[in-house]
Amino acid sequence: MTSPTPTPTPAKRNAYKGVIFDFEGTLVDFQWQLRPAEMVLRAAFAALSCRDDVFANGNYATMWNAAADRFAPEGRLDDLRQALCPIYDKWDTDALSRWAPRPGAAEVLDRLRRRGLLVGMVSNIGRTALNEALTRFNFADCLSPIVSRDDVSYMKPRAEGIQRVLTEWRLIADEVLFVGDSMADVAAARAAGIAVAIIRGGECDESVFADTPPDYMISRLDELVGLVAGTQTASSRSNRP
Repeated sequence: MTSPTPTPTPAKRNAYKGVIFDFEGTLVDFQWQLRPAEMVLRAAFAALSCRDDVFANGNYATMWNAAADRFAPEGRLDDLRQALCPIYDKWDTDALSRWAPRPGAAEVLDRLRRRGLLVGMVSNIGRTALNEALTRFNFADCLSPIVSRDDVSYMKPRAEGIQRVLTEWRLIADEVLFVGDSMADVAAARAAGIAVAIIRGGECDESVFADTPPDYMISRLDELVGLVAGTQTASSRSNRP
C-alpha cells in the first residue's frame, strides 16, 4: 500500500470544523467517459458560437465556465443550461450505471458527522444523477449542503460552490478541508483559500499534482478521520512549498 507523501515539517495543526467532499473519483470511482463526452460537448458549444481555444482545448468544466462568462452578463445562462445540461446529464447517467463507492466511504462520512464535524459536498455532477447515487450508497443523510452542477453558475475549478458552503456553515476558510481527486479540486480549494486533500486513484494520476501539490495526499478515506481531528502528523502532508 502506498504511504502518504512525507514532508520535513514535523508540526501538527488544529482540528478542522468542516469537511467538503467532491463526489466522483472521491467517494465513488471515476466513471465519466471524458473523451467521447467532451467531443460531443465541443460540438454543442460550437453550435452556440463558442469556438476559441478554451473550447478547442478545455475540458467539460472549463468549457462550461468560459461559456457562462459570456452568457451570464447577457442574462442568458438559462439558454446555456437548456442547450447543454441534457448532454451533461446523459453522461452523468452513463457513469451512474457503473459507479461503485470507495471502500468504507459511507462509514467515514458517518464517523466524521458523529464527531461533530460539518460534512458537505460540492460536485460537478448534476442533481438528478447525484441525488440517486447518494441515496443508493447511503451518503445523503451525512451531507449538508449538497451543491451540484445545477446549483451554481460555475463548476470547479471555480470556487463558487465551495464559497456557498462556507457561507452556509458560517466558517472561515482555515476551519474547512476540501477532499477531492483532481486538479480542478485543488484549484477550487486554493481559490476559496481552504486546505485540500487529494485521494489517489481518481480522475487525475498523482504525477499531475507535481507542480501544484495539495496539502495532503491520501490513499484511503479512513485516513481523513485522524487528519481532520488534528491527530495525524504532518507525515501525511504533501511536499507543498
